[in-house]
Amino acid sequence: MSENSKGSIVVLGSGPIRIGQGIEFDYASVQCVQALKKLGYKVAIVNNNPETVSTDFDTADRLYFEPLTPADVMNVLNVEKPLGVVVAFGGGTAIKLAKFLDSQGVKILGTSADAIDLAEDRERFEELCDRLGIKRPRGLTVFTEVEALEAAEKISYPVLMRPSYVLGGQNMIIARNSADVKEYMKIILRAGIENPVLIDKYMEGQELEVDCICDGEDVLIPGIMEHVERTGIHSGDSIALYPGIFKPEIEEKIIRQSTALALALGTKGLVNIQYLVYDDGSGDDLYIIEANPRSSRTVPYLSKVSGVPMIELATRAMLGEKVRDLGYGTGLYRKPNYFAAKVPVFSFEKLMDVDTHLGPEMKSTGEVLGIAATREEAIFKGMAAAGWKMIRPNQEEGGESLPLGCTSLQPTPSAGDTPATPPASQSGILFSVRASDLPELPDLARKFYNLGFTLYATSGNASTIERSGMPVNHVAKVHENYNDNVMTLLESGKIAYVVSTSAKGRDPVAESVKLRRLAVERDIDCLTALDTANVLADCLASPYSLENASLVDINHM
Repeated sequence: MSENSKGSIVVLGSGPIRIGQGIEFDYASVQCVQALKKLGYKVAIVNNNPETVSTDFDTADRLYFEPLTPADVMNVLNVEKPLGVVVAFGGGTAIKLAKFLDSQGVKILGTSADAIDLAEDRERFEELCDRLGIKRPRGLTVFTEVEALEAAEKISYPVLMRPSYVLGGQNMIIARNSADVKEYMKIILRAGIENPVLIDKYMEGQELEVDCICDGEDVLIPGIMEHVERTGIHSGDSIALYPGIFKPEIEEKIIRQSTALALALGTKGLVNIQYLVYDDGSGDDLYIIEANPRSSRTVPYLSKVSGVPMIELATRAMLGEKVRDLGYGTGLYRKPNYFAAKVPVFSFEKLMDVDTHLGPEMKSTGEVLGIAATREEAIFKGMAAAGWKMIRPNQEEGGESLPLGCTSLQPTPSAGDTPATPPASQSGILFSVRASDLPELPDLARKFYNLGFTLYATSGNASTIERSGMPVNHVAKVHENYNDNVMTLLESGKIAYVVSTSAKGRDPVAESVKLRRLAVERDIDCLTALDTANVLADCLASPYSLENASLVDINHM
């Protein structure tokens, strides 16, 4: 070790990239390594994924290409004898090792293992929230099927079910009846569980999240992100907007409660907190969903759009520096004069038999960023970059309706290529939504009808649309008419978009699941949340296209 070095620190990476834990955590690990080296430390990184920057030979001083298991990590630590270990930037994989490492006498840099457990332990976290006056959805902890059924009845359906220490919403569902609870518990118990299953009242409201940097005394909040989709869809699969727009009293409460919670958790570094705004009949109020005392997948996005080097500041806070001395102030950081939209990207065409219906379990494989002077243009740029087709039937002038970005200057596809433009007849939209979504269907259908789309819908949906005064084509389900139904309609080439929501999407033989899979196979955009469909309709109604969208320099806006 160099005489000028302050000592050695080990950073735990996130292991193999998979859905729910992606490149965002590799970004955090690399930024941490760079910050530590800048501060004069020798850094060793433990990670076993060759397709990451953290495992490049020149990122850290030493690379241990080992699995992130207790035994393998301890072998590395016995060789390195570091000043401490950083677990906060490797996502759920690294954070799960905190309790074990602490039991072995290893120094955890930043938030302690006990504080990490405090955020995950249902009873301890509820006590903390009660003490701080922070509201949260009613919840219970269970280990057996009988306990789960009793808890769900006591809380009242629908309920959100998930294991403790969950990664990427893995094995998380919204149960709407006792059959869902029984099915879920059979699967979970079959796999064997060490930690309890958490059951919360599912409250459908506006979701938001914040990332805080804390030194134990002061808290810096780089920004508040607002989700387009309501609660029930994983934050990694939601469109997130920055800066979020909230009522002044709600924003003040977000800042106050986030600051209090970060300090009460004993955070040294980063903590991600997710909230929902819910109207219980007496007006909007703030409820906490969860707190994760580690780097989240939103950190790279928020760092870029806020201009706050979050990982570097968090690393310095871990090592004892004061947030107030880091040059970015405390409290909520100043809002920019531009807007940013993070839009998820999916790879369903590569994932055979996976239902495209979005829910609490994360399914996206990437994300894109749209930045503009207005919120509407930022959303448009994000959705266009994420691959959503922008089809506007009303713009047809006796020819084809060009998806945005396709101009006459682009080369004509070769024989055998997938056409870059849809056929002119592809101007239909098919609605097949669950009963609980029917009250919102007429307004959504009206948006697409005004854009010139031909409306198609299954029987219950069609009746709802007709009662609102719009013409709609009734389409049979497969069990109603084997020869002329929703499937044959998709095969006809008339449909540009499918809006399909279902109360239950885990059964691969369910007709709604087969419908969504066929849409994927036919390259038809399928929207599985009404909020996403509304945002897409607003984009199509906007004046923006890739020909007139602004090209911006975020550093000079």
